[in-house]
Amino acid sequence: MNTLARLPALAVIAALAACSEPVEPSAPLAVSDTKVKLEPLVAAEQPWGMVFLADGSLLFTEKEGGLKYLAPGAAASAPVTGLPPALTQDQAGYLGLALDPDFAANRLVYVALSSGTPEANATAVVRGRLNETNTAIESVEEIFRADTRDTTYHYGSRLAFGNDGTLFITVGEAYKYKELAQDPTKVLGKIVRINPDGSIPADNPFADGTAGNPAVWSYGHRNLQGLYFDTVSGTLWETEHGPKGGDELNIITKGANYGWPKVTYGVDYDGTVISDKTEAEGITPPETYWVPSIAPSGLTMLTSDVYPGWKGDLFVGGMNGPSGLVLVRIDLEGGKVIGKEDLLREANQSFRDVVQGPDGYLYVANKDFDGIFKVVLAE
Repeated sequence: MNTLARLPALAVIAALAACSEPVEPSAPLAVSDTKVKLEPLVAAEQPWGMVFLADGSLLFTEKEGGLKYLAPGAAASAPVTGLPPALTQDQAGYLGLALDPDFAANRLVYVALSSGTPEANATAVVRGRLNETNTAIESVEEIFRADTRDTTYHYGSRLAFGNDGTLFITVGEAYKYKELAQDPTKVLGKIVRINPDGSIPADNPFADGTAGNPAVWSYGHRNLQGLYFDTVSGTLWETEHGPKGGDELNIITKGANYGWPKVTYGVDYDGTVISDKTEAEGITPPETYWVPSIAPSGLTMLTSDVYPGWKGDLFVGGMNGPSGLVLVRIDLEGGKVIGKEDLLREANQSFRDVVQGPDGYLYVANKDFDGIFKVVLAE
């Protein structure tokens, strides 16, 4: 199936005003015979990021509770100490999480958190060594700090490693500083790329610092809360929140401009037009988008055969919005989006993150207080 033509901006606005039912303007609805349900794994309060260790144990962040460890088969998680304090007001907190590609040898864990005060804070990334008893992060060091801002919204904060060992970090535009997303000298509204020690890779698009911040990899982003690097194809996938409508799934490439706020499929929360353009010269368009919004958060690709017919598809958490409270399957064919399927709507869950475990199953985190779940086949 071919992706449907993009709606012009006025049509998107009209759809927002006139339609109470979810609409999917950028890709056909996909339907599969595979049915799934949720099986509780562990209680958690506002879980944000999740990573599995090879033995099946789970590390996850709680927005206010810091880092937690769940042993295989355990009924409850245990705290992992050692992280610096985080600002936890509004959308700030302990957020994204990643393991070093050589974790089996060095046990390094990377955590994104909001650092500072409500009046002066930033997205920061720290790394440290998980001790052998999984109870503490040791030798913690800060390897990245974004521009300081005076808002407590739109932090981005997803982390993903590339095949070359570099670390990609999403940085939100801090909500009220949307124009800075188009300024490559600032890191708000960007994906940055650094080496694991915080140094700058020599092949970054602005590495010499003359036309942009050396850490910037791509720009023109809003609030990026999904990031996944496909190690087979070398593709970096990303999802970000639009305003009212216009959530996006993007393929990220070096130095590319993704448009915010020059182009958008959404409107402002009060209905005013942010831009009358949905595309423009020099702007990389999304692979698919959502109108109405789902507030996408968490992104992974299924590489197992657990769910019939779904191997190689992407999965996106939907947190809220008119079309949210779903886990979305992005049907891929040859690296292109050919359909979208909403899953688990009947569960009425707000999905903050989705990852694949070493057992091949998908696991999802509820953004509020309902915990973490395993996605199992429904009989």
